[in-house]
Amino acid sequence: MGKAAVSHIHFASGYHVPAWLMSAPAVRHCRQRLGFLRRRRSDNSISVRPDRAQAQQWAASFVNLVNSKYGVALFRAFLSQEFADENLEFWLAVEDFKKTRHSKMAAKALQIYNEFLVTQAPREINVDSATRTAIQSGLSAPDAHLFDAAQRRVQHLMESDIFPRFLQSPMYQELLRDEQGKSRARR
Repeated sequence: MGKAAVSHIHFASGYHVPAWLMSAPAVRHCRQRLGFLRRRRSDNSISVRPDRAQAQQWAASFVNLVNSKYGVALFRAFLSQEFADENLEFWLAVEDFKKTRHSKMAAKALQIYNEFLVTQAPREINVDSATRTAIQSGLSAPDAHLFDAAQRRVQHLMESDIFPRFLQSPMYQELLRDEQGKSRARR
Protein backbone atom coordinates (compact mmCIF):
# COMPACT_ATOMS: atom_id res chain seq x y z
CA MET A 1 0.00 0.00 0.00
CA GLY A 2 1.10 3.55 -0.67
CA LYS A 3 1.67 6.15 2.01
CA ALA A 4 -1.65 7.85 1.23
CA ALA A 5 -3.56 4.63 1.89
CA VAL A 6 -1.96 4.17 5.30
CA SER A 7 -1.95 7.75 6.53
CA HIS A 8 -2.39 8.11 10.25
CA ILE A 9 -3.00 10.90 12.67
CA HIS A 10 -0.64 10.94 15.64
CA PHE A 11 -1.92 12.23 18.95
CA ALA A 12 0.31 13.53 21.76
CA SER A 13 -0.86 10.58 23.85
CA GLY A 14 0.91 8.22 21.46
CA TYR A 15 -2.21 6.82 19.75
CA HIS A 16 -2.15 6.38 15.99
CA VAL A 17 -5.54 6.66 14.32
CA PRO A 18 -6.08 5.91 10.64
CA ALA A 19 -7.15 9.04 8.78
CA TRP A 20 -10.21 7.30 7.34
CA LEU A 21 -11.44 6.74 10.89
CA MET A 22 -11.50 10.49 11.46
CA SER A 23 -13.75 11.15 8.46
CA ALA A 24 -17.03 12.93 9.19
CA PRO A 25 -19.23 9.85 8.50
CA ALA A 26 -17.06 7.65 10.73
CA VAL A 27 -17.12 10.19 13.56
CA ARG A 28 -20.91 10.58 13.28
CA HIS A 29 -21.32 6.80 13.31
CA CYS A 30 -19.17 6.46 16.45
CA ARG A 31 -21.07 9.26 18.19
CA GLN A 32 -24.39 7.60 17.37
CA ARG A 33 -23.23 4.17 18.56
CA LEU A 34 -21.56 5.40 21.72
CA GLY A 35 -23.65 8.45 22.53
CA PHE A 36 -25.25 6.69 25.50
CA LEU A 37 -21.86 6.58 27.18
CA ARG A 38 -21.75 10.36 27.59
CA ARG A 39 -23.94 11.66 30.36
CA ARG A 40 -23.76 14.75 32.53
CA ARG A 41 -24.23 14.43 36.24
CA SER A 42 -25.66 17.17 38.40
CA ASP A 43 -22.11 18.25 39.36
CA ASN A 44 -21.32 18.75 35.61
CA SER A 45 -18.79 15.93 35.56
CA ILE A 46 -19.14 13.41 32.78
CA SER A 47 -20.07 9.86 33.66
CA VAL A 48 -19.31 7.32 31.00
CA ARG A 49 -22.07 4.93 32.08
CA PRO A 50 -25.44 4.96 33.78
CA ASP A 51 -25.22 4.18 37.48
CA ARG A 52 -25.91 0.70 38.82
CA ALA A 53 -29.33 1.59 40.28
CA GLN A 54 -30.52 2.83 36.90
CA ALA A 55 -29.20 -0.28 35.14
CA GLN A 56 -30.87 -2.52 37.72
CA GLN A 57 -34.21 -0.77 37.08
CA TRP A 58 -34.02 -1.87 33.46
CA ALA A 59 -34.12 -5.50 34.60
CA ALA A 60 -37.46 -4.94 36.31
CA SER A 61 -39.32 -4.48 33.03
CA PHE A 62 -38.95 -3.86 29.34
CA VAL A 63 -40.84 -0.58 29.79
CA ASN A 64 -38.21 0.64 32.28
CA LEU A 65 -35.53 -0.17 29.73
CA VAL A 66 -37.17 1.69 26.83
CA ASN A 67 -37.96 4.68 29.05
CA SER A 68 -34.22 5.24 29.52
CA LYS A 69 -32.26 6.72 26.63
CA TYR A 70 -29.16 4.92 27.93
CA GLY A 71 -31.09 1.66 28.23
CA VAL A 72 -32.37 2.02 24.67
CA ALA A 73 -28.85 2.71 23.39
CA LEU A 74 -27.39 -0.34 25.12
CA PHE A 75 -30.32 -2.55 24.08
CA ARG A 76 -29.97 -1.29 20.49
CA ALA A 77 -26.27 -2.23 20.51
CA PHE A 78 -27.18 -5.69 21.83
CA LEU A 79 -29.92 -6.15 19.22
CA SER A 80 -27.52 -5.11 16.50
CA GLN A 81 -25.19 -7.93 17.55
CA GLU A 82 -28.15 -10.32 17.52
CA PHE A 83 -29.28 -9.10 14.08
CA ALA A 84 -32.67 -8.20 15.56
CA ASP A 85 -32.52 -4.41 15.83
CA GLU A 86 -35.51 -4.01 13.50
CA ASN A 87 -37.77 -5.01 16.40
CA LEU A 88 -36.71 -2.12 18.61
CA GLU A 89 -36.56 0.29 15.69
CA PHE A 90 -40.14 -0.60 14.74
CA TRP A 91 -41.31 -0.28 18.36
CA LEU A 92 -39.67 3.16 18.66
CA ALA A 93 -41.01 4.28 15.27
CA VAL A 94 -44.54 3.41 16.41
CA GLU A 95 -44.04 5.32 19.67
CA ASP A 96 -42.94 8.32 17.61
CA PHE A 97 -45.87 7.81 15.20
CA LYS A 98 -48.34 8.05 18.08
CA LYS A 99 -47.10 11.60 18.74
CA THR A 100 -47.40 12.65 15.10
CA ARG A 101 -49.74 15.46 14.10
CA HIS A 102 -52.76 14.15 12.23
CA SER A 103 -51.80 16.04 9.06
CA LYS A 104 -48.53 14.09 8.81
CA MET A 105 -49.82 10.67 9.87
CA ALA A 106 -50.53 9.27 6.41
CA ALA A 107 -46.97 9.86 5.16
CA LYS A 108 -45.39 8.56 8.35
CA ALA A 109 -47.67 5.50 8.44
CA LEU A 110 -46.70 4.63 4.86
CA GLN A 111 -43.02 5.08 5.70
CA ILE A 112 -43.29 2.69 8.69
CA TYR A 113 -45.30 0.20 6.66
CA ASN A 114 -42.76 0.20 3.80
CA GLU A 115 -39.76 -0.08 6.11
CA PHE A 116 -41.04 -2.79 8.48
CA LEU A 117 -44.26 -4.46 7.31
CA VAL A 118 -44.44 -4.85 3.57
CA THR A 119 -43.37 -8.32 2.42
CA GLN A 120 -39.59 -8.31 1.85
CA ALA A 121 -39.27 -4.92 3.60
CA PRO A 122 -35.69 -3.82 4.26
CA ARG A 123 -36.22 -4.33 8.01
CA GLU A 124 -39.18 -6.68 7.98
CA ILE A 125 -40.58 -7.62 11.38
CA ASN A 126 -42.33 -10.86 12.27
CA VAL A 127 -46.12 -10.29 12.37
CA ASP A 128 -48.96 -12.46 11.21
CA SER A 129 -50.65 -11.82 7.87
CA ALA A 130 -53.95 -10.76 9.46
CA THR A 131 -52.21 -7.94 11.37
CA ARG A 132 -50.25 -6.95 8.26
CA THR A 133 -53.47 -6.85 6.19
CA ALA A 134 -55.33 -4.81 8.83
CA ILE A 135 -52.54 -2.25 8.86
CA GLN A 136 -52.45 -2.11 5.08
CA SER A 137 -56.21 -1.45 5.04
CA GLY A 138 -55.82 1.29 7.65
CA LEU A 139 -53.21 3.20 5.67
CA SER A 140 -55.92 5.09 3.77
CA ALA A 141 -57.12 6.78 6.99
CA PRO A 142 -54.48 6.19 9.67
CA ASP A 143 -54.94 7.04 13.32
CA ALA A 144 -52.56 6.85 16.30
CA HIS A 145 -53.57 3.23 16.97
CA LEU A 146 -52.91 1.85 13.47
CA PHE A 147 -49.83 -0.12 14.51
CA ASP A 148 -50.92 -1.10 18.04
CA ALA A 149 -51.45 -4.81 17.32
CA ALA A 150 -48.11 -5.15 15.55
CA GLN A 151 -46.35 -3.17 18.26
CA ARG A 152 -47.85 -5.39 20.97
CA ARG A 153 -46.70 -8.48 19.06
CA VAL A 154 -43.16 -7.15 18.65
CA GLN A 155 -43.04 -6.04 22.28
CA HIS A 156 -44.19 -9.48 23.40
CA LEU A 157 -41.47 -11.12 21.28
CA MET A 158 -38.83 -8.82 22.75
CA GLU A 159 -40.05 -9.26 26.33
CA SER A 160 -40.26 -13.04 26.12
CA ASP A 161 -37.10 -13.79 24.13
CA ILE A 162 -34.67 -10.97 23.43
CA PHE A 163 -35.00 -8.98 26.66
CA PRO A 164 -34.12 -11.92 28.96
CA ARG A 165 -31.09 -12.68 26.77
CA PHE A 166 -30.05 -9.03 26.99
CA LEU A 167 -30.20 -9.19 30.80
CA GLN A 168 -27.88 -12.23 30.70
CA SER A 169 -25.58 -10.74 28.08
CA PRO A 170 -21.99 -9.88 28.88
CA MET A 171 -22.77 -6.32 27.77
CA TYR A 172 -25.38 -5.78 30.50
CA GLN A 173 -23.63 -7.91 33.12
CA GLU A 174 -20.40 -5.98 32.59
CA LEU A 175 -22.25 -2.75 33.25
CA LEU A 176 -23.45 -4.11 36.59
CA ARG A 177 -20.04 -5.57 37.48
CA ASP A 178 -18.18 -2.38 36.64
CA GLU A 179 -20.53 -0.38 38.81
CA GLN A 180 -20.10 -2.87 41.68
CA GLY A 181 -16.33 -2.55 41.38
CA LYS A 182 -16.53 1.24 41.47
CA SER A 183 -18.73 1.10 44.58
CA ARG A 184 -16.22 -1.11 46.40
CA ALA A 185 -13.30 1.08 45.37
CA ARG A 186 -14.99 4.19 46.83
CA ARG A 187 -15.40 2.59 50.27
